[in-house]
Amino acid sequence: MASCAQLPVDAPMVPGLMGSVDCRVHDLAERGFAALAGPGSPVGLLLTGLLTLYIVFIGYRLILGRGGLRVGDAALSMLKIGLVVALASNWGLFQILVYDTLTKAPTELGGVLLEGQAPFTRLQDAFDGLQQSATLMASRASVGAAATQGGPGFGAFAVNTGGMTLVLSTLGVLLASKVVLAILLALAPLVVGLALFEATRGLVEGWLKAMIALALTPLVATLTLSLELAMLAPSLRALADARAAQQFAAFDINPAVTVLVLTTVFALVMLLAVIALGVIAAGLRLPRGLAGAAWSDRNAVPGAPRYATAQVEPMGRAAAIAAAAVAMDRREPVAPSSDPIGPRMLTVVSDRGPTAGSAAQAGPIAPLGQSYRRTPAPRRAASSARRDL
Repeated sequence: MASCAQLPVDAPMVPGLMGSVDCRVHDLAERGFAALAGPGSPVGLLLTGLLTLYIVFIGYRLILGRGGLRVGDAALSMLKIGLVVALASNWGLFQILVYDTLTKAPTELGGVLLEGQAPFTRLQDAFDGLQQSATLMASRASVGAAATQGGPGFGAFAVNTGGMTLVLSTLGVLLASKVVLAILLALAPLVVGLALFEATRGLVEGWLKAMIALALTPLVATLTLSLELAMLAPSLRALADARAAQQFAAFDINPAVTVLVLTTVFALVMLLAVIALGVIAAGLRLPRGLAGAAWSDRNAVPGAPRYATAQVEPMGRAAAIAAAAVAMDRREPVAPSSDPIGPRMLTVVSDRGPTAGSAAQAGPIAPLGQSYRRTPAPRRAASSARRDL
C-alpha cells in the first residue's frame, strides 16, 4: 500500500477521503489477490487440489456412465475449469471483468442518471457552510446556556449534528461499502475455486450476493445525496445569508431545524435503501451446474433409465391393428395350455330372496377334516350325579 500518497492535513475532506480510499482499496484487492493466487500460497495449492478432484470426478462419471453425464456436458465442464483457472490466477483479467465492473460501472451509471452532476463536490461546500454556521452560532450563544433552551446554542447544535449526519449517511456509507467490497474481491481466488462443487454452491452464491449489494450501494448513495442536497438548498442559502449579515443575535432558527430534520430523514432513507439492495441481491440464484443434478445419483429418479431413450414416431392406425392381430395369434395357442385342467363350476344367480338353505350355505365353512367331528360335551362324574339326586 506504499503506492498511495498520504492525505494532506489541509486537504478538503470529501474529495481527499474519496481519492485516498479508492487508491487503498484497489491496492488491498490487488495485493490480497496476488497473495492468495501465488504459486506457493496455501490457497493456490488448495485450488490445484480442487481442480484435480474435479477432473477425477468427471473421468469417474464418464467411465462408469453414471449420473446422466454426456460428452457435451464434459465439454462445458472443461470450459468451466478454464474460466475458473483464468479468474483465479490472472489479476489483469479479473480486474477487467470483475473489479472494474463492480467498482466503476455503478459510478458511471450514476453520472448518466444525474446528467454529469457531481453531488460529492457540492457535499464539500455544504459541509463547510454548515460548520461555519455552527461555529458562528456557538460564538453568539450565552455562556453556560444549554442547547435545549433554544437560541444560538440550539442552532449550533442542530447545524453541527445535521452536517455530521449528512456526511456519514452518504460519504460514510459509500466509503464503507468500497472497503468491504475490496475485501471480498481479495478473496476471489479461494471462492472461485469453490464454485466447482455443488456442496459449496451456497457459499459462492452468498459471496456474489454480497458483492452485488455492495457494488450498488455507491449508486444509491449518489442518487440519495443529490436529492438531499436539492431539498437542503433553501436552508443552506438562508444560513449563508445569515453568515454574510453577521446577525445571529436575533436569527431565524427554522433553517437550522430544517437541516437537522432533513438529514435525519435521509439517513433513514439510506438505511432502507441498503436493506432493499440486500433483498434484491438475495434473489440471485446460480444455475445448477454439472456438479449438481446432472452428476448426482441421489437426484436421479428411481427406476429411470440412465440414458435417454430415442424418440420414436407413433404408429399409424393400420400398423397398430396389424400389431394387435399378430399379438392375438401368438396368444391363442398358448391360452388352452395355460388353463387349469378340471371341471368348471357354473354359478347361477337367482332373483328370488334369500332362503334358509342359502343362509345356511352362507355361513362359515368348517375346516377340512372337521365337518363330522363329535362335539365335545362336559364330563360329569357318577358320584356328582348321585349327589345331585
